[in-house]
Amino acid sequence: MKRIVYCIIGVVCIMTLSCNGQNSQQTGTNAGKVNKLDNINWVAADWKMETPDGIIIESWIKESDSLWIGASYFVLPNGDTASKESIRLTTINDTLYYMPTVSNQNDGKEVRFKETQLTDSSIVFENPVHDFPKQIVYIKTSDTTVHAYIAGNDKQLDFYYKKMH
Repeated sequence: MKRIVYCIIGVVCIMTLSCNGQNSQQTGTNAGKVNKLDNINWVAADWKMETPDGIIIESWIKESDSLWIGASYFVLPNGDTASKESIRLTTINDTLYYMPTVSNQNDGKEVRFKETQLTDSSIVFENPVHDFPKQIVYIKTSDTTVHAYIAGNDKQLDFYYKKMH
């Protein structure tokens, strides 16, 4: 009987030490990780594009190290808001996701676009099964300008934003 008790205690000790070793390895691995949102800090601002039909405003706020909240509005010349989009930009398992919710589209549900390319001056998100767009791109063209576009199905819509303020 004593032998069984000692075996059980030994197994529990080995399992405990094994789990502690795994936890410290994971902490060490995560400690050196770079926050991908830091690569695109230039996006976190208020942007505006004037068109003959109205003004498009896109704003980004850093909610936390792993979540940014964005909003895009199309404002008509008379001041009415024609469309609104809310966006979450977040990190899931070391991958960035662009998740918009557009008024009067997709039954009010969020659509997920996965980061496929990331540099210090550009980011590409894709969702090949979505009807349109299939791709969302942001390119820093200067400290005060961004070229963004949505594309898919042989169609592309360009947005040439200027930083507000």
